[in-house]
Amino acid sequence: MSGTVGRKPPRAVLWGKLAWHPAAAAWSAFAAGAAEPERIEVLRNGKKAGTYRLVGAGPAGESIIAQRSPVARALIERAVYERILPRLAVTAPHYYGSREDGRDFVWLFLEDLGDERFSKTDPVHAEHAARWVGTMHSGAAWISAARQLPDGGPLRYRDHLRAGRHTIRVHIANPALTPPDVDLLERLVTDLDALERRWAGIEDACTSTPPTLTHGDIQRKNIYVRSGPSGPALFLIDWETAGWGVPAADLTLVDLPTYWSVVRPRWPHVRLEDVRRLAAVGRVFLQLAGIRWVSPELAYDQALYLTRPIAWLRVLHERLADAVRELEALP
Repeated sequence: MSGTVGRKPPRAVLWGKLAWHPAAAAWSAFAAGAAEPERIEVLRNGKKAGTYRLVGAGPAGESIIAQRSPVARALIERAVYERILPRLAVTAPHYYGSREDGRDFVWLFLEDLGDERFSKTDPVHAEHAARWVGTMHSGAAWISAARQLPDGGPLRYRDHLRAGRHTIRVHIANPALTPPDVDLLERLVTDLDALERRWAGIEDACTSTPPTLTHGDIQRKNIYVRSGPSGPALFLIDWETAGWGVPAADLTLVDLPTYWSVVRPRWPHVRLEDVRRLAAVGRVFLQLAGIRWVSPELAYDQALYLTRPIAWLRVLHERLADAVRELEALP
């Protein structure tokens, strides 16, 4: 979302007179008298969404992140930034507001968070992430606005399982697939069938904690860190997959004993072994979501374009198998 350290460079950088650019025009219409950006860095630019850094366009010359999203996604993010995060004792990016872009899209305007990303290998980051996520989960469980978000529990991920499996079955006869590719996909479908037959056990593992706000996509690219005199402060972005449900998918990067120490005062019945089991379920959930989102790429009719989805599905299948084995080994 920002900075130059630990992130990919912008896809493009625009200079010169930039008032014509949709992101600059939307920000100018929202913030009357706003300065024209010194440059615009294109961070993401697709048909359905775009993210842009408006350098120097903020009220005090700071950069602004302008994010264009479809209405359905934007409504979820707006609910989180406007009605949930301000009521929690967690750090959050400054949210300037939003502006509609026709009937189908919305612009969101957010603080640019700097350079530093979360590090999986830094135990201090893992501990702070655990405290942040634990504070979010235990606090949001009592916020009514969070209950109005889409389902974020086992039902969502069973839908991911079924949708991904269906897409694989539809495209498994693609003549551009090699015999080893087909063998991989057949084994993946078999394992998804077996997992669905054991889904009651997944749901049972999700009964140990109350439902709450879930981010649904806590990974390094969505966690920013800002160092300060009292230690690093964490900021979580991209809430379009947020939901209401058991927080399994949010636990895969955090230090679990620290997380448990944070939620225990409000959830005294939750044991550390419950948290460990829920984190294993979360690893299962994330692979199912990944399989669903990658599998449509199996529709490509040239072997060259199938290389990426096959490689990703192989990795996701291995991770799914590891997560299932981990879950089954826990008491």
